[in-house]
Amino acid sequence: MRNSMPDDVPQVERLLAAARRTIEEVPFLWVVTPAAENGANARIVQAQPASDAADFWTRWFLTPPNGRKAAEIRRAGRATLAYQHASGGAFVAISGLAELIDDRGEVNNRFRGSAYDDPNGLVAASLIAVRVIADHLELHIRGVTAEPWGRGRTSLDRNPDGSWRLHPVHYDAPIVR
Repeated sequence: MRNSMPDDVPQVERLLAAARRTIEEVPFLWVVTPAAENGANARIVQAQPASDAADFWTRWFLTPPNGRKAAEIRRAGRATLAYQHASGGAFVAISGLAELIDDRGEVNNRFRGSAYDDPNGLVAASLIAVRVIADHLELHIRGVTAEPWGRGRTSLDRNPDGSWRLHPVHYDAPIVR
């Protein structure tokens, strides 16, 4: 893979900004994990906002520690998070290393005081945090990604230094007439 060339930097920044806006505006997302015996499992979770000091591309969600989702993350060490904007014009999928974090502080920072919290904290006590550090991004955002919209794939990979590199757009869906 090549690093982004100087000519790519404005385009990469524009794509990342559009992906950030999409992620920030989506209240729920799909978590996709590799199933134990081929295939994948997807389920919806509440999106957790990034803190101001955190790397935006490190995303968090909460889950029970003994469920299938936690077991699959524990086994595979990766997850994909898929965001679909309510407008139907923006889709972002990030994938990366996933880690189960059994830390009351991390859970409470994300859950306590939310609409789903209970006064005794019983629900929060039954959850662990999951941290996903994005190393790959795919997006379709109308007016931002290449046209014909939705037919090609716009993807970026993260370099070890935290910068992103853009892949050439790959058109893999046939046009049916």
